[in-house]
Amino acid sequence: MENTILKGFGQKDIKRGHAVFVGLLPLLLILILTQSICLAQLTGNDVLILVNSDSPTSRYIAKIYCQYHPDVPLENVLELTGLTDCSGKTATPADEIISRGDYEQLIAQPLRDFLVANNLTTAIKVIITTAGMPYRIEDTVYSDAVYPAGSNAGVVSGNLPFINAASVESELTCLWYSDYGPGQFSSENRMVNVYQGYRQSSIASFERLQPGSKTMQWTDALNVVGDPPKIEGENGWGFPPVYGATNRSFNAGDIYLTCRLDGPKTQGGSAIFEVHKMLERAKRASDPAKGVNPLQAVVVLDDAPGADDYDENRIYNLDGSANYIVYDPNVNQPPDAKTILIKDDYAEAFTTLTNCQSNENVLNIGLMMGYGGDLPVMLDRRNNTRTSQADLDNYAASDPNRDEYQGIVLAACFGRNGDEGSASNYLLCAGPNNTPLFNAVNGAVFTSIESFNAVTMFSDVNTLPTAQGKIVDFITIGGTGAIGHAFEPMAGSVPDNLYLHYNLLADEDADGVADLTFVEAAFTAIPFLSWSEVVIGDPLMRIHYGPGGAALMPIPGDIGMDGYVNVKDVRELKKAYGGSLYSTTPYYYERYNDRADLNGDFYVNVMDARILKTLMY
Repeated sequence: MENTILKGFGQKDIKRGHAVFVGLLPLLLILILTQSICLAQLTGNDVLILVNSDSPTSRYIAKIYCQYHPDVPLENVLELTGLTDCSGKTATPADEIISRGDYEQLIAQPLRDFLVANNLTTAIKVIITTAGMPYRIEDTVYSDAVYPAGSNAGVVSGNLPFINAASVESELTCLWYSDYGPGQFSSENRMVNVYQGYRQSSIASFERLQPGSKTMQWTDALNVVGDPPKIEGENGWGFPPVYGATNRSFNAGDIYLTCRLDGPKTQGGSAIFEVHKMLERAKRASDPAKGVNPLQAVVVLDDAPGADDYDENRIYNLDGSANYIVYDPNVNQPPDAKTILIKDDYAEAFTTLTNCQSNENVLNIGLMMGYGGDLPVMLDRRNNTRTSQADLDNYAASDPNRDEYQGIVLAACFGRNGDEGSASNYLLCAGPNNTPLFNAVNGAVFTSIESFNAVTMFSDVNTLPTAQGKIVDFITIGGTGAIGHAFEPMAGSVPDNLYLHYNLLADEDADGVADLTFVEAAFTAIPFLSWSEVVIGDPLMRIHYGPGGAALMPIPGDIGMDGYVNVKDVRELKKAYGGSLYSTTPYYYERYNDRADLNGDFYVNVMDARILKTLMY
């Protein structure tokens, strides 16, 4: 066990904008680490897509996702019936909510039946939900825990042991195993995420057993502060009690990873336009001919020292003596966690990525060790100051090696819970001269410590009871993925950037490709399952390091997304002519192309042809 839990890779000096390792020890540790890693990786064959058959948006997004990932078998698309369309002509935030009974009857049970009937219960590792499907499960007792575009934090915190609200995506992770054992898990409260804290460990590496093949023993993870989440295994020995569990059998191979293809839209509108852009950005970030250029990209951790310390997290899946776990097939999974790990996430993320210690009241800047090359990491610990594009540009101006274009590849902040006093639309306009807070590169991912950043995907509705930033605003400014909260999550549920950032960016084998996909990186960072979190973006995105480029913001009329408006786009419009997203005739529905729908009326016709003509000349 000792050789699978390591705390760091050695020292590093920063010299002339480059990472320089000191001594041979870090290299030896990396070699030891990589030798124990299973080479299994996620592919399209591991993916199942859920579709609301009554939502044209949902069906369309599933179609274009399969175009981006042709290795997803067509039989791995499951159409569900009876669901409200929350991305349609009359949709409002109320349509984003589903009752627990309807979730079980219309989503969970049909999915279980499908997996069993097609012998896919262990073959599937990733479940994708699509815009148009409801994604917020209301509580069966406390109606204010989840309500349209909002959540009552007091109700959740005051009744935490009994809350059974969840995001659809988080509930789907534990589709089977939550119901097994002498004391059933049930739907109340949170489940410790057994994948949190792993490094370089693809979810495809873990043994996956048929549901019901082992007995779970659910207990509460003892806690010094606040209400404990559920954890599988034994605890409670000694006095005072230690705060973890041993003899656990519930491991990462027992869960599904989930991701939602959704994005900003107005009420009565559709998410197809922004989801398509998001998928194209993910494709470019995953393309070795484009990818992410470390000389253009920046990691930002915008701490808020004047605000409450919401980023001090308790990690129940890790023993207090370990900062992370590397999967080893020769070690029982998961390892015991006799004492939980407690850490300051933002500071630890910075130190882990750069091996540099941080200082208060300054903008700390270090370079990623080895695997990120010249990729800078900013930890902003200035009081009452929000990190913005100006900081990226100032840093680039001081380094002649930096490219002219600068954008974020990862950003984390306290949002409206910080000490900067920004408005809720800070992502859209808190940059220089009321521009977006940051430029972005393809593949950029965002998290914020805001309870309500995913209580709605509608861009024209304020979050309630407090207007906070939205993860969909990040997609609007060029983002590719994000993690948000579908209702009040409590501070301990905040994603750990230490694991998200490392796993999304680390290239330990130096082959120019990040070691994990986006969905894997996201779930190594999410503390709890059966709770509030929702991940949006392409789960299979895997960052390549290459020449890079600005995040795709398509030119109007560039239907083929090649950077030009020309005769090729005329041909594409002709192919889509007459197509309608809302047509009940399959022929016209299949002809529809959102990129050819230049006026956004969900119908490709003469009006779009006229617009294209003006854009060409």
